[in-house]
Amino acid sequence: MAKFSLAKLKFLGADDDNDVEVRLEDQQHINQFGRLNQRMHDVEEDLKTKRSEHELLDDASNEIILADDDEPIRYTFGECYYEVTKDQCEELLDAQKDKVAEEMTALENELKSVQATLADLKAKLYGRFGKNINLEE
Repeated sequence: MAKFSLAKLKFLGADDDNDVEVRLEDQQHINQFGRLNQRMHDVEEDLKTKRSEHELLDDASNEIILADDDEPIRYTFGECYYEVTKDQCEELLDAQKDKVAEEMTALENELKSVQATLADLKAKLYGRFGKNINLEE
C-alpha cells in the first residue's frame, strides 16, 4: 500500500500546473482505499474457496444417493471418520451445505459493501486528483 506525504504530489514529467496539494483528508482516503482494496481481494478469495467447498458437498450428496440404504457411510469429522446411516449422512451434509451457503451469502454482502465504498472513494479521489492518481488494478 502506497503512502504519500502530506506535501505536494509531484509526478515525473509533470508540469508545475499539475502539482496537487495532498490534504490529511486525501491521505486518509488513499489509505482507506488501499486497505479496502486488499480486503476486497481477500473476500473474493474466501468466496472462491467457499464456492469450491459447496460444490464438493453437492458432489458428496449426489454420491450418497447412489449408496445402499443399509450400508454404513464413513463421515469425516475433523481428522476422524465415524460411521453413520445414509439418512444421518444426508442430514449432516445438508446442514453443512446450509452453513457454507450462509457463509457465502455473508461474504457476498461484504464484497458488495466494500465495492460500493471503493467506488465512492474512487470518485472522490479522481475528482480531487484527476489523472494525477491511478487507482486501477
